This record gives sequence, structure tokens and C-alpha cells, in this order.
Amino acid sequence: MGSVVSSQEPFVSFDSTCTATLEQRMSDEAMAAGRSEVWLLCVRWLCCLMVALGGAGCMADSLPGVKSPGAISSLSGPWRFHVGDDPRWADPTFDDSSWAQVRLDIPISEQGIDPYSGYGWYRLRLTAQQLVDLGFGLDDGGSKLLVTPRTVGQVAVYENGFERGRTKGMSDSPRTFISPPLPVGIAINAADGGVFLAIRTWADVPIHKGILENVQLGPESQIADRLELAADRQWNKEAASKVLAGFLFLCVAGFSATLYLTQKNHLEYLFLSLLCLVVAIRGGLDAALDLEMMSLFSSVLIGAWMGWFFMLSTLEFVYRFTGSNQRRLVRGAQIAGVLVPIAHLLQLERIAEYVNVIEDVGFLALVGYLLFRSWRGGRLEAGIMLIPFTLAAIGDSGDTVLQLAIEHHWLPEKFTPHPYRVGLIEFNNSTAAYLLFLASLVAVILYRFVHVSELEQRSAAEMDAARSVQALLIPTQLPSSRNFSLDSAYLPVNGVGGDFFQVLPLKDDSILLVVGDVSGKGLQAAMNASTLVGALRNELSNDPATILAHLNLVMLGASSGPIAGFATCLCARVYPSGRMVIANAGHLSPYRDGREMELAPDLPLGIVPGIPYEQAEFQLKHGDRLIFLSDGVVEATSASGELFGFERTQHVSHEPALYIAQTAQRFGQNDDITVVSLYFVPA
Repeated sequence: MGSVVSSQEPFVSFDSTCTATLEQRMSDEAMAAGRSEVWLLCVRWLCCLMVALGGAGCMADSLPGVKSPGAISSLSGPWRFHVGDDPRWADPTFDDSSWAQVRLDIPISEQGIDPYSGYGWYRLRLTAQQLVDLGFGLDDGGSKLLVTPRTVGQVAVYENGFERGRTKGMSDSPRTFISPPLPVGIAINAADGGVFLAIRTWADVPIHKGILENVQLGPESQIADRLELAADRQWNKEAASKVLAGFLFLCVAGFSATLYLTQKNHLEYLFLSLLCLVVAIRGGLDAALDLEMMSLFSSVLIGAWMGWFFMLSTLEFVYRFTGSNQRRLVRGAQIAGVLVPIAHLLQLERIAEYVNVIEDVGFLALVGYLLFRSWRGGRLEAGIMLIPFTLAAIGDSGDTVLQLAIEHHWLPEKFTPHPYRVGLIEFNNSTAAYLLFLASLVAVILYRFVHVSELEQRSAAEMDAARSVQALLIPTQLPSSRNFSLDSAYLPVNGVGGDFFQVLPLKDDSILLVVGDVSGKGLQAAMNASTLVGALRNELSNDPATILAHLNLVMLGASSGPIAGFATCLCARVYPSGRMVIANAGHLSPYRDGREMELAPDLPLGIVPGIPYEQAEFQLKHGDRLIFLSDGVVEATSASGELFGFERTQHVSHEPALYIAQTAQRFGQNDDITVVSLYFVPA
């Protein structure tokens, strides 16, 4: 093989440590040239000084002289290069004169080499004289090569036909790893006629610039320093920001889990915790890839599944955070997200790329839509989160779209996203976007948690007040009588409700029994019912029809106030003789010994002013049982949507009050249940 070194095509570029050597060469030339050429030497000295001050050690590219001991040389080329793979190409005697010549400091695409993937070989012979010019003597056994591949390139280094080292992924079945610089010990002896280097490379991605970024030759101690510096740079450039972001997301995951344990009825905190946990794991996986702890295939496959979990948990968090009713749309997007990891699992990488871009755009659009709708619906925190989420989405997915466009040559390489540096640590757009989103997320969640806590405290105080009111609506003890046996059951659906009943003993040993149901549920209904009970207790008349007429006026008079609405009410006066006078304002008729009593269907309270309510009279017999109940019994609904109904109500109407109430509750309670039972046993 002919020498690849010539005065026109130098094979090394020196570091700035070659300044002293250049100075010595200038001095020798001055002595030989004589005094008449002093001005020319001054000019050359000035050029050398400018190069040294500028840190440009590349003067050696045009001056192939000797090197000071202890310096490191960059073997930039020209190297002989050929695409393919053949074990014979490691043999120093192989004739590579027909191979292309390439330099490592220029992309191979600019040197006439078409983009390729797979194997490629680099070969370089250093003659004895070239080794001497580089500063290596007759026996420099402590020298090392530092081979720096580009990102995911795998290499195996051969010296004089013998393999001296290889990267982690270079095996019989090569795998893609992020490859750090590879130190290789070699024995240099200029007396043996030089050294032959062959480097076998492999990558399963399209190669445009070349696998080798740099090959350096120097003393073992200096190469060790360079290797340590490269490792620090790799950590600061690739892994540190991802580990930092992962740690911060892990902290927020724990914080969100704590919020969920505090407010278990808010599932959005649980899914926020899962979201942050997934991001933290993804950061750890990315760092493991950058530190050569995981292959690219494993990272992509696991990362695709983690990406789906991220999409699933994020959509669930936003869905619950916004209180959206777009359940089917969210579930459809969550199911569609599994297409990307499945495509990676089947090694359909090209399909996975396009599907991933489509799903990213759809995911971002859906989250933005849910947040925007919630903000327009009055949720301020959704609007606050919308802006940083949009910026984070653009920063994260923008890199993916740009990288895809550059790989397919739809955009020139000048559009390649550049990292940001904070101190020694570099952040890319994706990591910066995640940190921006995390900061806004923490702020919004803290605001929401404090706001919800205040609302719950206020609601708890109001509920305590409502329970005090409820004690007035529902008697805890029924009056005793020698003529009547009374029992009751009350089961509110939300702690407090709008059902009420009162049993008032009168002076003539009769009792006044009133059962009612105010429209609505919860605290407001309870407050409305308390107003009616207050009016009832202040009522002077004991006549059922007159009482209902008065309560109707109370409801109508307050229609523009806090108890606006209507109420059904049943009022009955039962005498010791068994005579019963009853009036009904739209309430369910009572049951007498398992049969529904027929009453006039008058309008509920609060509908029409001045309406007269019709009274009816009945004569009870010894042993008769009357059941007064609310519509919560009849309207109980099973999981299949079936009503408890009048037939079942009639069937259990001869049972005790508590039995009737619990039967309806087990069937499927969706409203307050009130049952009052009167058993007539005259003395």
C-alpha cells in the first residue's frame, strides 16, 4: 500500500503544544538563510506567534515536522475508506489503493461518499519517519489511541492486524449504543517500520458525516486526561440535565401522591403523580442510554411504552382536572396511543416514526382543547396551565418534527435544534420544555389544592350547620302515646337533604303528622325545608288544609329569595277515636294496611298562590298501620336502570319503617328516603 502521507496532504493536526517545536524550526532556518533573510524570518515568526495566540494548532497540517514529547496528535487523515465488511481488511498487507481517501474533519458526504448504513472500514499506515516526526521514538510502548465515534457508531480497532479494543455494541450481532471515546493501547516502535491502523465501524442509521469523529494519538497519561474530560463533557452534555429533570419530576410525583392522600376524592392528583413518575423514569432511561448502560433498541422500545403511559396518564389527569365530559374522545386517544409501542415492538420503525408524529400532534391538540374549554367554562387554573403547556408542547414536539424533517432532507441541517447551557450543564429543547411545564404544573396544582381546601373547609362548616338544621327537620325521638305506636327511618343521599317530617302532639291527645319533600338536594334543600318546619311550628291552626295553604304562602313569598323552588307535603291529623283528617299537596299518598289510600292530587307548595287544598276524612280501625313515605323509596333505581316502583313499595308497605327504607336503599338509592309508620292501637 502506498503511503497516504504527502506534503500536499498532511496526515496530522497538532494541538497548540507544538508552538515550541515551531519556534525551534524557525531558529534553525534563520541560521541557514543568513542575515539577508532576517526580514522574511521575522514575518514567519509573527505568523507562528499569531497561530499560537489563536490556539490554532493546525499549523502542523501544513508543516509535517516533529512534535514535542507529551503532546497529543489528531490523526485527521487522509484515511482510506470503504463501505462493507471483510475480515481481510484488517490485514496490513491488503491492497487498499483503490479505496477512497477521506479526512475525519470533513463530512464524508462532502468527500464523494454517499450516505450509507451498516459496516465501513477506515485504514491508515504511519511510517517510521512519520512516527518520528510526531515525536515518537524507537520504543514508545506507553502510547494510546483515543477513538471518538459519532453518537451511536460502534467501532473495533486493529493494530498491525490484531484487534486492540472495541465499543460495547460491536459484536457478532452488533447493537446500537451511545458510544463514548474508546481508549486503545498500542505498541509503537519506529524501528519496526511504523504502525498500521484499521478501524471497523458499524451503525444501523443513515450515516452522512462518517462514524469517526476523531482519532487521537498520544502518551497514555495524556489520553487518560482526555478520556476523563470527554466523560465529564458527556455527563454534562447528555445525562446531567435528564437526571436533574427526572429527580425534580420524582419529587413532584411524591408531592402529588401526598395531595391525593389528603384529598382522596380528587383523582387528578393520583394521575398527576403517575404522570410525573413516568417522566422521571423516562429521564432515567435517557440518561442510561447516554451513559452506555442501555442499547438504543431497548431504550426506544421501553421509551415507546413509557411514552404511551405518559400520554395515558396525562390525558386522564387533564380529563379529571378540567371536569370534561369528553370521555369517549379521551378514551379513544388513550387506546390509539398504543400503536407506537406496538410498531416498535414489530420493528416497523418507519411506520412508528410517522404514527408517533401524528399521535403527538393529536395528543397536544386534545389536551389544549380540553384546557381551553375548561378555561372558557370558568376554570381559571385551566387557563393558567394552557400557556406553559402550549410552549412546552412546541418545545418538545418541535424537536421531533424538525429532526424528522432534517433526516429526510426536507429542511437543511442549519435548522437542527441547538442546546442551551446553564453553567456546565446543557439542556435541549425537550428537557427545557418539560421543566417549564413542571414549574407551571406545580404552581397550578398548589393554587388548586389551596383553593379546594378552602372550599372543602367552608363546605364542612356549612355541612355541620346543615346537620344542626337537619336535627330540627327530622325528630330523633317520636312522641309517645297510648293510642298510637310510631316509628320512622330517614336515609339522606348526601348527608343532608330536603326531606322532612314532624309529629306534633296536640292538647286533645290527637297528633299532627306532616311529611314533606323540598325540590333539590343537599344543603340548599335542607335550608328550604327548615324554613317550612319553622313556619309549621309557628302555625296557629291545626286544620290540615289550612296548614298547607299557609305553607304555600311561605313558599311563594320566598320564591325570589334563597328558598326558591317548590315542595310536596302531606298533612294528617289523627284523633284517639281513629278519625283521620288529611290534606295532600302533591305528595305520595300514604299506605293503609298495604293499600294506597286515594287522595285528591292537589298541586305542590309554591306553585300557584291562593289555591284551596281539599281535605279528606277516614276512620281507622284497631290495628290499622299507616305508612307515610317520600319519593326516594319509589324512585330507587338499580344498577340496570330498573325502578323500585309502586308495586314493590306496596309489597313492603306492611313492614316496619326501617325495613322499608333499607330495602329501597339496597335496591339503589338516588334520593333522600323518609318513612314514617303509625300503628293505631286505641286504649
